Amino acid sequence: MAFSGTDIRVAGARRGALLLAALLTTGALASCRPDEDPAPAAISVVDGAGRTVSLDAPAHRIVSMMPSVTEWVIALGAADRLVARTDYDDHRAIAHLPSVGGGLTPSVEWLAERRPDLVIAWPDAPSRSLVARLEALGIPVYSAPSETIAEALDVAADLGRLLGLVATADSAIAAVRAGLDSVRAAVADRPRPDALFLIGLDPVMAAGRGTFLDELLVVAGGRNVVEGTSQRWPQLSLEEIVTRAPDVVIIGTASATDPGTALRGRPGWRDVPAVRHGRVHAVDPNRVNRPGPWLHRSAALLADLLHGEDPG
Repeated sequence: MAFSGTDIRVAGARRGALLLAALLTTGALASCRPDEDPAPAAISVVDGAGRTVSLDAPAHRIVSMMPSVTEWVIALGAADRLVARTDYDDHRAIAHLPSVGGGLTPSVEWLAERRPDLVIAWPDAPSRSLVARLEALGIPVYSAPSETIAEALDVAADLGRLLGLVATADSAIAAVRAGLDSVRAAVADRPRPDALFLIGLDPVMAAGRGTFLDELLVVAGGRNVVEGTSQRWPQLSLEEIVTRAPDVVIIGTASATDPGTALRGRPGWRDVPAVRHGRVHAVDPNRVNRPGPWLHRSAALLADLLHGEDPG
């Protein structure tokens, strides 16, 4: 599942004390110094596809085809090591770089011309051919898992080793963990509203159990109404949503249209409590829908949306 990040921007979102707590923690991440580890030896890590990725020295020419991983590289102070970006990378530090396109089906020849000493790819089956072709050219490839918070932090730790920035990565990971703990503690005594996070409306697709968005809802003090499904990204019918009766609906959308107004105009959606009570919120998918270095900010934002005053 591809996600498109750095700062969180939300149309009409109420930013309260929970978001402030996470932003204070962000200061520790922003202050990380990207000092390269002294005299690093040969590097070896096991990636998300179970492959051993070995480098003779820290990577200094990197192509990341995953926007969330690109943001980790930038957060570690290594933006100058990136030699390309995808169409979904919008951080100003790399806006001048040539684009590989969408990142899912890049040209191997184009990638090779960038002379990377590390390519970061998706870990799913469609990427296996790309990985094999790049390896045949002698280009190391790291497949980055991206489904859970734990996987995102493991990727950050691996990047620290692959870039020779272990101490910096450790600090970044600690800042994210501390921010998540702050949000978790702030909502510990609050009622847990039933929540639904939608990543698409046509078709209606939700964040299910085993995804970082599901985990963020829990950290933020909510209960995911699709937690019992077997699929990570289930498609839902309107009947299923009405039955699950979420108190709050959060939609990852870049549309300028108010999501509550849009859903009220759809037949049957008024029967959903969140729609009926005006508790439908939009979040920027290029910010919240990425398991990158600002996970704690996303959790704080979700907490504000889940526990904000019900406008009735």
